[in-house]
Amino acid sequence: MKIRQLEAFRALILRQTVTRAADMLHISQPAVTRLINDLEADVGFSLFDRSNGRLNPTPEAMVLFEEVERSFAGIDRIAQTAEQIKSLRRGSLHIAGAPALALEFLPTTLTGFMREHPGVSTTLLIHASSIVVDMVVGRRCDVGFIAHPLTHAGANVETLYRAPMRCILPLGHRLADRDVIRPEDLRDESFISYPKEFDNRMYIDRLFAERQIDRVMSAESQLSAAICVLVQHGAGVAIIDQVTARYAAGRVLVKPFEPVVMSGFSLVTSTQHPPSRLAQAFVDYTKERMVELLAD
Repeated sequence: MKIRQLEAFRALILRQTVTRAADMLHISQPAVTRLINDLEADVGFSLFDRSNGRLNPTPEAMVLFEEVERSFAGIDRIAQTAEQIKSLRRGSLHIAGAPALALEFLPTTLTGFMREHPGVSTTLLIHASSIVVDMVVGRRCDVGFIAHPLTHAGANVETLYRAPMRCILPLGHRLADRDVIRPEDLRDESFISYPKEFDNRMYIDRLFAERQIDRVMSAESQLSAAICVLVQHGAGVAIIDQVTARYAAGRVLVKPFEPVVMSGFSLVTSTQHPPSRLAQAFVDYTKERMVELLAD
């Protein structure tokens, strides 16, 4: 049996005459008759009683019609699924990100994306940048977002954004009225820093050392979010990435810092397996949200 035979059979049952069945399928009446004859030859029994120029379905035809209808309902569901995939309303999205982005920015961004694309399911995993790259290369996630520029033969790494880092202070701090914080302002301040192996930590330490400005190194954390909590509760001041600082505003004071210290995040995709249409749509959406967040 061929699908076109079943389409003609179904159309004839639904429209009751060859003429209307032909109109439904946009083919000629002889073509409908030929398809019905071929189908009867294939199944081995009559599907229609022919009398007075009309084709009346046999009881056997009605039993077959029930199964055909179930099959065509399945085909309709497949067509609907294809349309949903095409319009980005069906599918799954697996994202991995470094904590600086994945604790607040990516969940917020994912929520907005899902609101615009109902029917999409998402997974967000939080890992160190090196693990995120391995996950993308190993196809355990669609795209990744990292805080430290890394290279891998199987990964494309694209700068997502670079922006000046911010100085954060506890609410009510003595420097609250300053428009810009400079290294000299932080002399002898309790300072919360990234670990020594971080590039930004090494650059900031060198900046203060060149100016012979001493700080009290009171605490370290690899997570910008944890540093914000320490600053919020008065453990010291810090210089962190602008994205985390934006989300911490209100809990801590956020000030520009000069001289400018740049930091950034990168997008990671596989060199062997390009992102799906859905994943690429999320990447584009993420870039737009990042521009909005750092608009000034």
